[in-house]
Amino acid sequence: MAPTIKYDKLYAVTSVTHLIPIKLDLAKLNYTHWSTLFSNHCAAFNVLDLLEHISTSEPLDEKAKKADAVVLGWIYLTISESLLERLLNIQPKSSNAAWEFLKRIFQDNKRSRTVELMA
Repeated sequence: MAPTIKYDKLYAVTSVTHLIPIKLDLAKLNYTHWSTLFSNHCAAFNVLDLLEHISTSEPLDEKAKKADAVVLGWIYLTISESLLERLLNIQPKSSNAAWEFLKRIFQDNKRSRTVELMA
């Protein structure tokens, strides 16, 4: 697909919450379900590469930066209020930074819950 139209489909989305009906919530431990729905949604809109963008790789062009801001907004809209507060405190510069931050929260929580249950 030509780079000029890669993100056109993205701007047709008016509400992401009906496409990703699960709110990510630490109390529900629903990261696996949420991340599956979210990444599938991103793949359908040709923006999965933005979630997986490594900050040390080449910088994003202007169109990709705008698309990344939309994806970051999707993340904000599909997480619980407590997670949103934590995420806003770190002020992520990209959807990838937010994605990785949330992933770390749930991976760390999984380990501590396992230790707690074993005790």
